Amino acid sequence: MPEPLSGRVALVTGAARGIGRAIATTLAEAGAHVIVHDRDAAAARAVAADLRGADLAASPLVADLAKVAAPSAMAAELAANRTEPDILVLCASVEVPESWDAVSEAAMAAQTQINLHATLRLLQAFLPGMLARGFGRVIAIGSVQEARPNPTHFYYAATKAAQTNMILNLARTLRVPGVTCNVVQPGAIRTERNRAALAQPGREEQVLARIPLGRIGTPEDCAGVALLLCSPAGAYINGAEIAVDGGMRL
Repeated sequence: MPEPLSGRVALVTGAARGIGRAIATTLAEAGAHVIVHDRDAAAARAVAADLRGADLAASPLVADLAKVAAPSAMAAELAANRTEPDILVLCASVEVPESWDAVSEAAMAAQTQINLHATLRLLQAFLPGMLARGFGRVIAIGSVQEARPNPTHFYYAATKAAQTNMILNLARTLRVPGVTCNVVQPGAIRTERNRAALAQPGREEQVLARIPLGRIGTPEDCAGVALLLCSPAGAYINGAEIAVDGGMRL
């Protein structure tokens, strides 16, 4: 049976760890050449090396998305290497837990820059090529907090909701049959980012009480949905907001 993503190139931002790494691995296993992006050069190169060691196609791409010129430089590098992406997974993000009355200027700027400004710049850098070729998959990694806001993540949740609005706008207006735009919204996932919070006394039990399935998710739980959206089986899914949260949003 042919691999569903054979011949495709997938750029996954923030792919050195957590959900991004799980998605990158799954897409590579499905036959895609995966561009492992991260600002951590050593980590991006290590993940790409691990994938190549498993006889999968992968290349590292190091860039700091907080820099205005980063997406255009990424696009130029990939074009020079003839690895222009058919698939763009927007996984890199900044999450700073702060309540509404304690949002700092620094945290507000960092979350806006990565979660919103970098999203638009990446779309502007890579979406035109997808449209010209008549095939593309854009997946933004959102958050369950868009539907069920958490007071300790006041500004973060707002930026993820705004990012989702961008993706849904494109899903409605692009009108190219082979190009889809969707959002995957994880709930409580056991990643490095969340591990310290879940380790706080009583915190994991508190979170579990809100999840009907009764367990914390894994990064791999998000990867299968991403694969579906990228594969021929998901070709008619456009403008979807898919929760991967064990029912936490309910």
